[in-house]
Amino acid sequence: MATRRGNDLLPLAEDAFTSVAFEIRYQAGELVFIYVAGCPENHRNPSVERGLRGVAERLYACLHKVSVTAQVNIRSRLRELSKDRYGCQTLSVDGYVCSDRGFDNWTAQMILPHGGPLEGSPVRVGDRCLHVRLPQDMSKDEFDERLHAAMRNASLNDWLDSVEGQAHCAQIGRSPDEFRRLTGYGFARDQRVSLAKEFYFFRPKSRDADRLVRIAEVIIHDWCTTPPKQRSLASYKSRGQGYYGQESAAVGGRIA
Repeated sequence: MATRRGNDLLPLAEDAFTSVAFEIRYQAGELVFIYVAGCPENHRNPSVERGLRGVAERLYACLHKVSVTAQVNIRSRLRELSKDRYGCQTLSVDGYVCSDRGFDNWTAQMILPHGGPLEGSPVRVGDRCLHVRLPQDMSKDEFDERLHAAMRNASLNDWLDSVEGQAHCAQIGRSPDEFRRLTGYGFARDQRVSLAKEFYFFRPKSRDADRLVRIAEVIIHDWCTTPPKQRSLASYKSRGQGYYGQESAAVGGRIA
């Protein structure tokens, strides 16, 4: 068993990224960043709902947003999340759609694994993010969707639909729908509402951070060691963004 934390969770050989088999298939492409975001307490009005932090406190859990961006300045992405109030929409106790307060102040969290990436890894632990150098033939969206698929067991919305999630909500005397998160995206006078799927049970200063590093490494290693003809795409083009081309049904077989 390798000594690096995370290897026992998602095994990779110590020479996974220094072997000839990987090096001849990997060509460096786009640089992207995995970030972990949360909502801090509002010091001017600490008694109001505090965004994702307030949801976590009501649920008695540790929740964060984990996602991928190609923006070099992550603060720009956080400003976008705050403008959209990402994840603010839910159902009230009496069953009406409502917007929780506190989702307009997103901040980046430190990612502090106990160990580190493997030698030669395209993943590096940076300041409040993981730097990931994708293979040349992998898009940012493809990597993002594969990351979500790998972390789906820790997804908040998916967990709320599970037997365990519903039992937990019953134990604390709340409805799962009170915690399910949605986001309303404005397009001039139009608006669409989508599930906020990027909320996870995740602790950025624990072994969860080691798992995140290893997941990113496994995604890239698997992509480079799988022949192109055998790859099935996880990303897709979204009708929610106004795309209605034939590829919507062809790419990944999914439409949002």
